[in-house]
Amino acid sequence: MLVKTVQLVEGCILAKEVKSIATKPIMTQRTILNSQHIEMLELFLIDEVEIEAFLSNGQPFNPQLLPVEEHKPIEDSFLQMYFKAIQGYKKLYKTWQSGSPIDYSEVRNAIIPMIEKSLLFQEEVFSVYHYTDEEEYIYHHSVAVSIIAASIAKTMGYSKKDIIQVGIAGFLMDCGMSRIDQKILKNVAVLKKEEFDQIKEHPIFSYQMVSKQPVIQDDIKLAVLQHHERYDKSGYPFGLSEDKIHHYTKILAVADVFHAMTSPRKYRRKQSPFKVIEQLKHETFGKYDLAVVQALTNSVCKFSVGVNLRLSNRKIVQVVFIDPNTPTRPMVKAVDSEQYITLNQELDLYVEEILK
Repeated sequence: MLVKTVQLVEGCILAKEVKSIATKPIMTQRTILNSQHIEMLELFLIDEVEIEAFLSNGQPFNPQLLPVEEHKPIEDSFLQMYFKAIQGYKKLYKTWQSGSPIDYSEVRNAIIPMIEKSLLFQEEVFSVYHYTDEEEYIYHHSVAVSIIAASIAKTMGYSKKDIIQVGIAGFLMDCGMSRIDQKILKNVAVLKKEEFDQIKEHPIFSYQMVSKQPVIQDDIKLAVLQHHERYDKSGYPFGLSEDKIHHYTKILAVADVFHAMTSPRKYRRKQSPFKVIEQLKHETFGKYDLAVVQALTNSVCKFSVGVNLRLSNRKIVQVVFIDPNTPTRPMVKAVDSEQYITLNQELDLYVEEILK
């Protein structure tokens, strides 16, 4: 939807990147606008921009000066459903904070339509980290892990029933965070030992909350309890070995760390999903199920020869060859020169993003 800059409000989402007169991008696609962004657009004399037909809170955006036919809300778009799911989780989380039990019917209403939508738009699933808000990270994280885990399960050939249950487990795994001192969750510094010890109790709290609901399947309850367990027994709360970890848990563990590492946090910058995958494969070898990590890799690294990428040095390149053994490091050619780069030999560079 094309709108005048003067009509923008906080929460508008850029549908296309904004370029200056010199064609240099000044604001990237998917930016959620705040007052500073809008002021910058005005300073650059940008008259109009392309935005989504809804705000970051999931509500439709209806600028008063536009004809009605130009701003019909896209009720069933993936992104709008994602933001509505965020608001749904936030509403549930607030009730849990006040001590209310889990209403499983409300949980299913909030997340199952999003899971089913995500299975039709798997490419979009792995870009939701762009929209994660530092202040509302806990809400974004639970919804994102839900649909990422469901997508991985689908790639691995799970049944529809298991895919939905894995997604629900991802949605509920951090419900116990509502029973922890919220000041700790908002801490911008490195946590003290006693604060981290409190955080490590959340799987127990989450399990206690879901276990009180007999309608919730036992597989979901077990995955909620175990989602921080690791193959090398370094996880918590029990330090379980690989053979004791539920197969849903193995998917949640990878989805959980993938979204956490690709999202901006107050104490560190977000990382490229391609760099995170490399870390999952190498630096954390022995912690995660390799089949799950490979399914994630296959989902994210859907490169094809000819597609354009942005590298970590901001250079725009085109894929010319893909080694299936190292899909995060294809051979590429700079679009503005004849320079060829073999990323397998340039370990200080990595793929930042696939360009559409």
